[in-house]
Amino acid sequence: MALNIATSENYVLYLRKQGVRVGDNVTIYGRDRIVMDLTRPWMIEIGDNVEITSGAAILTHGYDWCVLHRKCGEILGSAGKVKIGNNVFIGLNTTLLPGTEIGDNVIVGAGSVVKGKLEPDSVYAGVPAKKIMTLEDYAEKRKALQIEEATAMVLEYKKVYGTWPPVEAMHEHFWLFSNKLEGLNPVFLDKLALRGNFEESSARFIAHEPPFSDYQDFLAYCDHKVEK
Repeated sequence: MALNIATSENYVLYLRKQGVRVGDNVTIYGRDRIVMDLTRPWMIEIGDNVEITSGAAILTHGYDWCVLHRKCGEILGSAGKVKIGNNVFIGLNTTLLPGTEIGDNVIVGAGSVVKGKLEPDSVYAGVPAKKIMTLEDYAEKRKALQIEEATAMVLEYKKVYGTWPPVEAMHEHFWLFSNKLEGLNPVFLDKLALRGNFEESSARFIAHEPPFSDYQDFLAYCDHKVEK
């Protein structure tokens, strides 16, 4: 019976059968829009905890030699390994060219074209992809924007639907108004466990000091923004 590769899990199994080395907890989104160069599957290595989003292309060779073949008669093939480290995010419509090596703990921004070696603990973006900042600096940038972005999201929800969003809609911003595991919404608990590091994540969650006492306090803050 043929393997249905429509799901990420089955597609990973399919890649492994072809000879691609794929680690654990790898998710490949938009399977129908992924370009995986399987002409040389042994030239692709993907680590653990990797997210590859829709429209990404992983190439291990080029067919540009067809022009040279027509012009001068020579066949000058090309090939290059692509290696993706652990805990890596590959953004929407990103292309990884032959000879690419991505270190651990790397974010690659949407639409990037990547060639060569990307340093670990870094954020890259662009055509060609260049280092934007360290992962530590990016984390600080994201922390600084949490209240602003969450507020804008909530206010837009109310503008569209005429009511405040349910608390579950804050599944990526609940750290703003909670730090207790007891009685925590199951949706939020699932987020803490999402990357397989529940103990570490929950310990950080408990230790942090949220800027708002609860969800209602946060909504009051948002409502005050509307009044202004």
